[in-house]
Amino acid sequence: MKTFALTLALFSGQLLAAVNFTPAEIAAHKRVLPQLTSVAADCLENIYEDHLDFHGRWNVSKYYGDRRQDYATRAGRIAALKKYNAPEQLVDQLVPTSCIGLTMRCLAEGFAVTGTTATWNKIYAELAIDRKFDGTTLQIALQGLGWKVLYWNPDPASNQRWDEEDKRLNPLPAGRTWNPVWGGHAYRYSQVVNKGTYYGVKVDDAQLLVGFKDRQPDAFKRYPLFVGTAHAGYHVFPGSTGTIIEAHSMRNLDSIDNLETSPFNPLGIGGGPRWTRTEKYRSGIIAVPAL
Repeated sequence: MKTFALTLALFSGQLLAAVNFTPAEIAAHKRVLPQLTSVAADCLENIYEDHLDFHGRWNVSKYYGDRRQDYATRAGRIAALKKYNAPEQLVDQLVPTSCIGLTMRCLAEGFAVTGTTATWNKIYAELAIDRKFDGTTLQIALQGLGWKVLYWNPDPASNQRWDEEDKRLNPLPAGRTWNPVWGGHAYRYSQVVNKGTYYGVKVDDAQLLVGFKDRQPDAFKRYPLFVGTAHAGYHVFPGSTGTIIEAHSMRNLDSIDNLETSPFNPLGIGGGPRWTRTEKYRSGIIAVPAL
């Protein structure tokens, strides 16, 4: 029934429900927000530096993808270490990660340091329903605490072409009506323009990050922390002051790009969120703290 209600909401344009925060929780979050975002941003940077240091010493990543079935057991991780000629004793230092996992870990640290873990626990409980751990659900929760949701699309005129390319690169699986990796750029853009929503999320700003081509708006760099999603939450990318830090859940243990950074610039050379051969992230929404 929950799944049916969610599907109905998305196709009708109905807003998805937010976490029920009390006025006191919202006020407390606003008071601690500068410290919370600073702690979370430092967490992202520290994890990335830790990743680079570990990989530089051992040629494997400390942070392994939590969707890799061959890494799901201790024995599997030891086998991977041996495969890449790394000491098997490193197995107890390895840490599972994913795009949403990295984001949640650093936000949780920010809430904990500021003494608002109870508020984070409410968010976590919502994310954990059916173990969906979904990026748009996280953005809605943050919006309920006063964050703003920005729609991003560097070139709406290219929506149709992008949609066609998505479908060519990722054919629809048998028995399915939608492929999660598709951006649905034209449809989502129409919903934002006509209804002010994106995938059931209320959009607060559809100007700042729209039509910027390959030049990141300077105004975006002022945000000390952001939580972005691409393609209706298929990919999650946190970051700070215009720079993304992404974690990936399916790459090999020896990949230095299990974690990677880039300027938020989807169409720019070296920009992000980073694309793969078949996954080209070109629109979505970003939650930012209210400054």
